[in-house]
Amino acid sequence: MRVSFSLLIAAAALAAGCSQAPAPAPLDTRKAAEAAIAAAGNALAQAAEAKDLDKCMSFYVDDPVLFVPGAPAVVGKDAVRQAFQGFLGVQSLKLETSGVIIDVAAAGDLAMERGSYSNTITDAKGKTTTETGKLVLVWKKQADGSWKIAADTNAGDK
Repeated sequence: MRVSFSLLIAAAALAAGCSQAPAPAPLDTRKAAEAAIAAAGNALAQAAEAKDLDKCMSFYVDDPVLFVPGAPAVVGKDAVRQAFQGFLGVQSLKLETSGVIIDVAAAGDLAMERGSYSNTITDAKGKTTTETGKLVLVWKKQADGSWKIAADTNAGDK
């Protein structure tokens, strides 16, 4: 029985191709993204409590949208800055979140943060009020690897 030399070469090449290890799976960076977003959220709360408006705004994309109950959508960084300026104008502010879940998209470029919040505000007359509710933030990964808020909304419990 004669076997063609070219047939042997083709069979050997096919066998070699089949025995190669599969390509490694892409690195899943979602856990690292969750940690980065959680850290950014904490830093934003600290900046708000310190009444550092510029630092607060550094956590938002250039064209964010802010939805607050009972008011029209606030669109654009300048409009969001004005909204924050009023919020930060109170005498004292304490922000807390709980039950926060951060879901990072498989593509690793967008994430949704959801949870509960409690804002304790003391006005200039010394009156303290606490508002509780739910929040949702949409985070977008930036070219430099940082995460910034593209959309921010909340709903009070009452």
